[in-house]
Amino acid sequence: MTTTYTYYKNSNTGEILMKQHFSDTSIKFPDYFYDWNKKSIDTPDLTGFVEISEKTFNREAKLKARSLNCV
Repeated sequence: MTTTYTYYKNSNTGEILMKQHFSDTSIKFPDYFYDWNKKSIDTPDLTGFVEISEKTFNREAKLKARSLNCV
C-alpha cells in the first residue's frame, strides 16, 4: 500500500489543502482531504485550486500559523 499526498492552493482565497490517496491495495479507500493545519475536512469543491509542491505547502502553512499567533 502506498500513500500519495497532493497539495492544492486556491489563488483567489489563499486557502491550502492536502489530499491523501491510498493505492496498491485491494481495498478501495476514498480520497481524504485535510486543511493547512492537517485537520480532516469533507470533500471540497476544487474549483479554483491549483496543484502546488510540498515545499510550497509547508511554507504557506507556516506563514498561516505565524499570522494566527501574532493576532
